[in-house]
Amino acid sequence: MPIGILLWVLSSYEAPPHEIPIWALRLEVQGIINRYAEVFECSRDFITAAVYAIVSTICGKHIELFDGKYNNNPNHWICVVAPSGSNKSAPIKALLEPIFKEEKLRIKKFKEEYREYKKNGGEEPVRDRLIVSDVTPEGLYQVLADKDNTKAGLLLYRDEIKGFLDDMNRYNSSGEISNYLSIYDGTPFPVDRKTQEPQWISNPFLCIFGGIQPRAIANAFKPSWADEGFVQRWLYVYPQVLPEKEYKDNVLDEMYKTAWYEMTDKLSAIGDMKLLLSTEAKVLLTEFNKETAKKERDADPWVASILSKIRIQIEKWCAITHILSCGESAGAGQYFALPTSMIISEEEMRYSIECMRYFEYCGYRMLKQMKGYSSNEMTKAQLIAELVKRTERQKLNIQKLADAIGVSRQYVSKIVNQASELRGCTCDTFQLTDNEDVNSWRNRNL
Repeated sequence: MPIGILLWVLSSYEAPPHEIPIWALRLEVQGIINRYAEVFECSRDFITAAVYAIVSTICGKHIELFDGKYNNNPNHWICVVAPSGSNKSAPIKALLEPIFKEEKLRIKKFKEEYREYKKNGGEEPVRDRLIVSDVTPEGLYQVLADKDNTKAGLLLYRDEIKGFLDDMNRYNSSGEISNYLSIYDGTPFPVDRKTQEPQWISNPFLCIFGGIQPRAIANAFKPSWADEGFVQRWLYVYPQVLPEKEYKDNVLDEMYKTAWYEMTDKLSAIGDMKLLLSTEAKVLLTEFNKETAKKERDADPWVASILSKIRIQIEKWCAITHILSCGESAGAGQYFALPTSMIISEEEMRYSIECMRYFEYCGYRMLKQMKGYSSNEMTKAQLIAELVKRTERQKLNIQKLADAIGVSRQYVSKIVNQASELRGCTCDTFQLTDNEDVNSWRNRNL
């Protein structure tokens, strides 16, 4: 990694969150996230991301956030980056159970309506899908076209998102990337194929959720997709630390299953909500947008495009945060209540900004994995050595340095101890106070 890029990252950041925060969500939602992560012994980030993707899908086009200039629907494309054995599949499938159940009911209803249509004629029924998986672009366009007049969203779920991306590679000659960009933005677009009738998709809403292994990133994401803006439209969940498996004999308490099912059932009945920003929330959003715009001007084109999309994604994320953080009482014996307020609070915006700092940091890590680096670029070991030398043998905070580079504390310690030119340099884990961040450390020591 070039030293200049790392210094830019350090100068642009407060210490990034090590995981997606959940503090602003209602306690019942926090309980679901924490318990699913504990039982399945996986990163809490997997659970939080899946909850947002599923809630976004169920709410669909019913939810809209108006920032005073633009309307934003809360569709998310989320990619979980984790190695094999990190146990990301089982908990996500457990959370998807209400979606699977609803899809089965819809299939049954469609079959009954179709039999009635074949017997008695009338208007041909249209199957309203909620989830798709192994689907071609043509098949996806048909599903989206069929959903033009419905408000519920559509989730494209692939356990391994690489399969979906490989399909994109095969079909890209037909201009699929441009169509997917339109889908993400909710922009109407035509579909013309020799093998099927022309289609006009007027109101697309698609969430995408799946996982990928770090070693597969470079082959799955084409560099040209970053130039086209496809890569930057995703939110990447890329945990720095994965929990150690203890293989506890835990089972998911029925209470948490019930609470999750209750949430999804109530959200399925949500009405149209046009969310607005409170004065305080708008001030925070404006400050955040100015901050990202300033960093964008000094960044390379790929990094700049991440920052530009973050300014859109924060509103999508904040809309779902409002749904999940509402403080209304659910009533005796219940776990969740639909929000009645249409106003985004200062706290919800502050929380969403904190989440975006996590996703921004993960986006940089993704680009690093995707682009690769030439031989004249620095390895992590060389980078650590160079940064430590720049401290003029002053004390270092190993943990802060490790977090900024995206490696373990043990790895930094190993490099420091092995580098002959650094012998005699002392490292103090507790040098920084709780009120100091990476930025202030950099300004003082680099």
